[in-house]
Amino acid sequence: MQTAYELLGYSASKRVVVLGIGGAGKTSVVERIKDAYQAAARGLRPEQIIPTVGMNIAKIPASAKLPIELIFWDLGGAFGLRGIWESYLKDADAVTYVVDGADERGLEESMVEFERALRNSKTMPVLVLSAKSDLSGPEGLEMVRSSCEDIFARVDGASSRRARRIFSVDANTGLGVRPAVEWLANELASGRASGSMLSSLFNF
Repeated sequence: MQTAYELLGYSASKRVVVLGIGGAGKTSVVERIKDAYQAAARGLRPEQIIPTVGMNIAKIPASAKLPIELIFWDLGGAFGLRGIWESYLKDADAVTYVVDGADERGLEESMVEFERALRNSKTMPVLVLSAKSDLSGPEGLEMVRSSCEDIFARVDGASSRRARRIFSVDANTGLGVRPAVEWLANELASGRASGSMLSSLFNF
C-alpha cells in the first residue's frame, strides 16, 4: 500500500513532519529553511504568513552539507487540524516539533501535544526547535529544554537511545536553522535513528 507521501508523488527522500500548536512558528521556520537551502525561491516573510490549513511543503535537495534530500511537511497546528498528525507520523522518517519559547502560557498545551506526537513517532529522530529566540532569551530556552526533557523521560525512559536534540532558532531571521537541519540530515543519513542521547544546543 502506498503511503500518504507516495500518493502525493514523493518517495525517495527522507520525510520530516513539522508539528506544533497554532502560533508556535512552524511555518515561519519552514520558510526560513527554504531561504537557507532553496537559492531559486525565497520563503515568505513573517508578515505574509497566515495560519496553515492543510500543509506547507519544503523540498530541500541534497548538497555538500546535506547528505540526503529532505521533505518537510508543515502540518496545521490549530486544535481542529491536529487529528491528521498521526496519519503522517506513521509514514515519516523524523519529527520536527516547534515550540514558542516566548509563550509561557501556551507551553502546557504544547507539551501535551508533544507527548502525544512522541508516543506516535516510534523511535524516529526528533528535532525540537525553540522558536522566537529573539523574544524569549535564555529563560525561554531553558523553559523549553526542561519541559521537553521531562516528556522524553516519561515517553522514552532513561535508557532510550532515540536521536533527539533541541536547538534554538530565530524564525524571523533564520538564525540557528542551518545547524538544526544539518544535524537532522546527518542523523537520517547515518541510520542512527536511535543512536544518540538527548542533548541541547542553543545558538544566538
